[in-house]
Amino acid sequence: MILKKINFFIVALFLCVNSSAQIDQYQSDIIKLLNSNGTIEKYDFEYEKTIVSLRVRVASESTPQSFWDNFSEGKKESIDELIAILAFAYRKHFSHDEIKEWYRYYSSSAANKLTKKQEFSSEEKEISVDFATSALAQKINIKQKDFDMDAEKIAREWKRELFMEGMGALAKSGYTK
Repeated sequence: MILKKINFFIVALFLCVNSSAQIDQYQSDIIKLLNSNGTIEKYDFEYEKTIVSLRVRVASESTPQSFWDNFSEGKKESIDELIAILAFAYRKHFSHDEIKEWYRYYSSSAANKLTKKQEFSSEEKEISVDFATSALAQKINIKQKDFDMDAEKIAREWKRELFMEGMGALAKSGYTK
């Protein structure tokens, strides 16, 4: 729906995958990671920002709330599509075992408290220090710039397509300025 135009970069990422059995479990594990590390909430917020931008820049003042409610019904599907594509950026940079290790950390109480800036117990502090000094954390730091560029490219395309979809829906309904 939203990501109709898959560019060369994304096609190349799809070609990196070996078998459908791996795709399913690998994909599932990446989605679990993205659910635990705040990524999905981040793009939920981006979806809402896009709606605000459409309201301010494109929509007429007479646009009824029912239009926005209807447009928002596609949010989960849109974010799911984005996450499915983002998963390939994770695959490009991190192995399935690394994703599982990363998820184990993010599903711990230590990571939960870290993201909420809450105090750690001594055991949670040890878990966080162990992760921060792990080979995976070092790899994440090394790959961060390249990964961020890939993820940003995917997210930028998603936001652009979402905005264009909203503009089209507003124009079709006659609710533009």
